Amino acid sequence: MIEEEQSLTPYEVFEGSAWEAGLLKSILEDNDVENYMTEAYSLPWNNLPVKGAAAKLFVALKDVAKAKAIIEEFNSNMAKENSDEPTS
Repeated sequence: MIEEEQSLTPYEVFEGSAWEAGLLKSILEDNDVENYMTEAYSLPWNNLPVKGAAAKLFVALKDVAKAKAIIEEFNSNMAKENSDEPTS
């Protein structure tokens, strides 16, 4: 019973912009990884994702390895996409 409770302990897997965290939250859910997001601040009248707002994603300890693999792929894709953008 104690091991089962420990496997459900929340573990932080990502900290970044609310925009990135929102994307990752959706990707994790699509891959059957339950998670929740916290934001450093949110304004009740602002329903749109704000790129500058800080957010964190948490998953159950039992899903950390799967979540980290998904996040690594996400970060790799984001870095590749950003390096392909032309500079002005």
